[in-house]
Amino acid sequence: MIRNILSSNGKSLGITDILPQYGEDYRLSVMDGTVDYRTIPLGAYDLFKQGSSKQDYLADIEKIKTMGFNTYQLSFSWTRLFPTGEERRPDAKVLAFYESIIDALLENDIEPIVSLSHFDFPLHLYEKYGAWKSRQMIAMYEKYCEAVLTHFKEKVTYWITFKEMSALPYLPFLGAGLHFDSTENQEQQIWLAAHHQLIASANVVKLGQTINPTFQFGSLITINSDSHQENHSATDALGHELNRRKNYIFTDVQTKGHYPNHFLRYIERNQLDLGITEEDVFALREGVVDFIAFSHYAAENIQDLFTNKYVRKNVETCLAQPVLLRIAMSELYERYHKPLLVIETCSEVSDHPQLAKNIQDNVQEIIKSVEIDGIELLGYTPFSWSDVSI
Repeated sequence: MIRNILSSNGKSLGITDILPQYGEDYRLSVMDGTVDYRTIPLGAYDLFKQGSSKQDYLADIEKIKTMGFNTYQLSFSWTRLFPTGEERRPDAKVLAFYESIIDALLENDIEPIVSLSHFDFPLHLYEKYGAWKSRQMIAMYEKYCEAVLTHFKEKVTYWITFKEMSALPYLPFLGAGLHFDSTENQEQQIWLAAHHQLIASANVVKLGQTINPTFQFGSLITINSDSHQENHSATDALGHELNRRKNYIFTDVQTKGHYPNHFLRYIERNQLDLGITEEDVFALREGVVDFIAFSHYAAENIQDLFTNKYVRKNVETCLAQPVLLRIAMSELYERYHKPLLVIETCSEVSDHPQLAKNIQDNVQEIIKSVEIDGIELLGYTPFSWSDVSI
């Protein structure tokens, strides 16, 4: 995975740049929207980005080829291309930089898979508009995506509109730039922002089809497998199912083109106004995705999963039993009947022996899911051997 760091190339602050360090108590409070990042002491931040450094990514890509990989997933940075989000055109130097990466991948017969948004958007849009609680974000996101899709229309086929959208209800600031004051209805703001992201995703899928009809668009869901589920009481099992249903809302909409009935009842029962228009209904129906990408971890519930991953950065506790990955693949395929992309099964690069064994066993279970269960598989992209920071 190629991730972005602050540098002198003109990148402004993005929403992920103002998160306190991993392990800090402040980090969760900012991510869940209960504390304003501007009140956090500087000591909670890694001001010099310790552990991040520029690398020779071209050499790394060549090495990745020698390992037999034929696809590579990377995320483009909205904040690099449109530093405030309100520029009319993207930064040409940044486009050229990303193009050099894409070209290097293609020259090495490696298929690029590009995520258009992974929690990254200009901090300016949070400060001025309140981020995804504002419907104005839809047009700004579309402008960014149109520039990227048009520029790479002959070089990139596979796109993911939003990565880990299902984190939004659990870490609202990370997922959508939401901060709550004491008077706000948090559920209202969370699901309003979610609706705006779903409309933005659908619009970009439809737009992409006009730019290049061969484009393939995917959603990305993070799911948890609880290895102790069989020991739950009936009440616990029901709670587990309700949490899972909540997590699936995003992918349900992106694949089926409409909200599930249980969610419509939920917003009616809780008097939530998402401002759903007839145009929104049409957009969701027309802008369905072509494949399902997913991250898979072990956690008793999805809340714990995201906390472990983005607050504590505890990779060992997140590794799921490989057989549970196969079960998850079967459930997703039977639910959506779309090709699957296993995009992540660990949250960081590590020399931990448990991680290496886990990846080996995952591959064996993935092979079984294809050869025995008949699942359509696009690929498996665990974190690379090198964490490429650029």
